[in-house]
Amino acid sequence: MVDNISLMRKAKAQLTNNWTNAVVATLIYVAIMGAASATYFGELVLVGPLTFGYMLFIACMVDTRANNLNLLFKGFDRFVETLVAGLLYSIAVSIGYVLLIVPGIIAALGFSMTFFIMVDDPNISGIDALKMSWNLMNGHKWNLFCLWFRFFGWALICILTLGIGFLWLQPYMTAATLNFYRNIRYGTY
Repeated sequence: MVDNISLMRKAKAQLTNNWTNAVVATLIYVAIMGAASATYFGELVLVGPLTFGYMLFIACMVDTRANNLNLLFKGFDRFVETLVAGLLYSIAVSIGYVLLIVPGIIAALGFSMTFFIMVDDPNISGIDALKMSWNLMNGHKWNLFCLWFRFFGWALICILTLGIGFLWLQPYMTAATLNFYRNIRYGTY
């Protein structure tokens, strides 16, 4: 397993010269999800397709430097699969948080690779991606928690900027998590 600092450095290097595009994509993603959250139903319907699209955008950007904002909406091409994955992910994490906070965190970590898996495999179903994520994260949840925790200080600074800093932090965390995923799945990042 590669150390978290290396994953973060790689993510930062991958975003070099692409920060503007990453911020614009994050702003679009956050704005749509924020508008959708006005109704709980809207958020549940959009979380899967938009999250898939955001993960696809970040993956393409760090791999090919492509900055196609249309990728943000590619989850709607696989609407049923991404909807199912988003709904089941949201339900599992919500139930975990209702039981106690720790089971919710474990569920979030266990299913965290779902949309990266779906980006990698255009034929996988939402349910199979969730199962694969859970199996893939077996023995790696603590490592991912530690990676995400390394961003805690940055999150506090983002709060001080009235949330504007999250437009930079979100793509940085997503790219680092993508590197984490590729490391545990393929042994490379």
